[in-house]
Amino acid sequence: SAIMGVALKQIDRATAITQKLSNFAKPIKEPTTQPVSVAQEMDEVLLLVGHDLQLEKIEVTKELAPDLPPILVDRRQLQEVLFNLIRNAGQAISPPGKITIRARTHEGGVRIEIEDTGSGIPPDKLGKIYDPFFTTKEPGKGTGLGLFIVRQIVERNKGRISVESTVGKGTIFFLDF
Repeated sequence: SAIMGVALKQIDRATAITQKLSNFAKPIKEPTTQPVSVAQEMDEVLLLVGHDLQLEKIEVTKELAPDLPPILVDRRQLQEVLFNLIRNAGQAISPPGKITIRARTHEGGVRIEIEDTGSGIPPDKLGKIYDPFFTTKEPGKGTGLGLFIVRQIVERNKGRISVESTVGKGTIFFLDF
């Protein structure tokens, strides 16, 4: 029946998402680098988080330069970084809000920007955001390991992460590869 068909599709989707999420839980391995398309990985990650963001009334806009060269990274680790940063951006926003994802060539490499219209990070906390167990989320909401791990992964893939934030206006994370 049609209902069975829909149910099976949803189960397949749930299984696929669970598998992807369980990949994120594994310890960071030495990256196996290959040329990776930023646009393609961005789409993969948005398949995972995009639906939740829509439900939260958060609009996601992509502004990716058409001529982006591939970057040499571990594909799965790049996905994990993007997944974490986009999910964090969503959690920083009290809906409605907007996440803008940009990518362009910059200083001989590729720069990815993830900007949110969230609450922003106070200057006194900005220096601590990569510390293990530091979180600005309410109790029970965050482990404080997200950005600590994100930074480790970025640096292991020979990238750099930086941030700019304005309280009440939002935050931008920059990834340079």
